[in-house]
Amino acid sequence: MVWIFFVVFIFFFSPSVFGQAPDLFEDASAYGYDLKQEAEDELFFYESRFVDIGLHVGGRSFTGGLGNLFGTGLSVGGFIAYFFTRSFAIEFTVNNSWHQFLIDGRKGTAMLLDILGRGKFYFTSDEFSRALTFANPYLFMGGGQFIRTKSRSDVPAQTTDEGPGIEFGGGFEIPLKERQLYLGVKPSYQLIFFQDEDDRTNRGTQLNGDAISFVVNLTYSF
Repeated sequence: MVWIFFVVFIFFFSPSVFGQAPDLFEDASAYGYDLKQEAEDELFFYESRFVDIGLHVGGRSFTGGLGNLFGTGLSVGGFIAYFFTRSFAIEFTVNNSWHQFLIDGRKGTAMLLDILGRGKFYFTSDEFSRALTFANPYLFMGGGQFIRTKSRSDVPAQTTDEGPGIEFGGGFEIPLKERQLYLGVKPSYQLIFFQDEDDRTNRGTQLNGDAISFVVNLTYSF
């Protein structure tokens, strides 16, 4: 009889049975998406950038027939970006470039202004090397409006035309001051749809082509 009472005592009062039993009604979300999302939110709050503002300078050239008529020109502009997560931001940018052209033996100057919106995707996975994540690589795609103003040497008046465009490219940003000041490089390809791209000059050069942009940017983040 003594051993029966001993077994009953061990069964009911053992911590492994009485005190360590799992709670079947515990919120399962503590081990799933909600906990993961909370960790991501905390990481974003403490380590991410929230708003970027910056300036860029570089050059822009053209492809196709425009590449034969227009030279590479200086390009300057500015931008502002808002981060929704560590890896995704929306950026708005304004850029202007100046070019010399020679059409049918007549020289002139042209100015190309673009106003664009972009979606930027940063590679922030822990699976990448430290050197890669340090450089903050990203890809972007967007679009907007391109405005071209031309002045010919033999005509006093300026002509202006415009068209929509699509842009895609990539870049990287090396921190000069951690999470505050960055120096980066941003090449891109710009598909521009001007209304006269199917026309030809008097000498037979088609006025088609897109733009290639290469800029160096200085970014302040806060």
